[in-house]
Amino acid sequence: MVYYVKQGNMPSSRHTYTSMDRLYREELFGEESFDGPYSLLYHMGEPTRVKSITRVNKKSSDPVEEMGHKHLVGSRIQASGDFYDGRRYLLVNKDVKIGLLKPEKEPKDLFRSALYEQLFYVQKGTGSIKSLQGIVKLRAGDYVYIPKGTTYFPEYSRGSEFFFVETAQRITIPPRYLNAYGQLKEGSPYYSRDIVPPALAYYDSAPASLNVMVDFGDHYIREERDESMFDVVGWDGYLYPFAINKDSMAPIVGKLHMPPPVHETFCGKGFMIGTFLPRKFDFHPRSIPISYYHSNIDVDEVLFYSSGNFMSRKGISEGSITVHVRGLVHGPQPGMVEKSIGKGETDEVAVMVETNDPLSVTQDGSNILDRSYMESWYEGKP
Repeated sequence: MVYYVKQGNMPSSRHTYTSMDRLYREELFGEESFDGPYSLLYHMGEPTRVKSITRVNKKSSDPVEEMGHKHLVGSRIQASGDFYDGRRYLLVNKDVKIGLLKPEKEPKDLFRSALYEQLFYVQKGTGSIKSLQGIVKLRAGDYVYIPKGTTYFPEYSRGSEFFFVETAQRITIPPRYLNAYGQLKEGSPYYSRDIVPPALAYYDSAPASLNVMVDFGDHYIREERDESMFDVVGWDGYLYPFAINKDSMAPIVGKLHMPPPVHETFCGKGFMIGTFLPRKFDFHPRSIPISYYHSNIDVDEVLFYSSGNFMSRKGISEGSITVHVRGLVHGPQPGMVEKSIGKGETDEVAVMVETNDPLSVTQDGSNILDRSYMESWYEGKP
């Protein structure tokens, strides 16, 4: 949950009206039935007005069996589809779906996920997310969070690329960053003013399409509408899409090498999402700044390499994804510990996802595997 936002026109009290000539339709947009975070949206028309619905089947992303640590070469994925059907799901478990998106065209319809929170990291490009609550502008380095149930339309420049996480669980700010009043503490890697909420837009900026593709996991339901849902004149609450850019974040550093949880940015019940940022290295006179070897006994670890010099790995390029699985030790490749000593800073940017439940590789993920990756720890092979 983020901070309270109020925009536009609405009655002075919830569940009331101001006058009969201005009778708004109030919509409670909330999670966890009536117990979770929510916002109240005030429509000019009826948001339930659907002329007809049609089922649209989706391509299967069933998992395949792949052993060991993995390197998925993201550059092998070609641009295809739109913001919805262009998503390539690469890693999945019962709670989380992780993938890459390189759309080559804009969608025709609006979109709403009935089941999943969505978090996109903008690897390349600019654009915006137009939701009923307003417009969130996007640029490279942005995370954009879209709550489940949000009706929106994406716009993006040609050549845009996104790393994304979809989850049935709620994506939240890590509780350890919040005080008892729900405010971000001093010492957290970002602050409330770094979080950019949507700016309420009006009818002249509404998408041309009226219809909505609703994602139900293995299929869509397409709502055919004869009136626009973009008729919200005001809203307030704690649940809304937002963006936050990596450049607004302040990485936590220390005298000795800091473990990955200090890079945490978002979390859910069964996962965490972190951001590795350019930062000064450890200041102990004999520090080893590179990551130490570790066993992920209870989690699988995913890293999306966005930019910079990836000190602990060879053969990794921008857009690559590595998966280090529980039960197998991993860490720097041969010779990298020695090379790291004496370095004072790093310029790398990477997104980390750790999941409590094991991840499986989909067929799309298997198609872009670097099958020599496990050998990269043996005799220094690249």
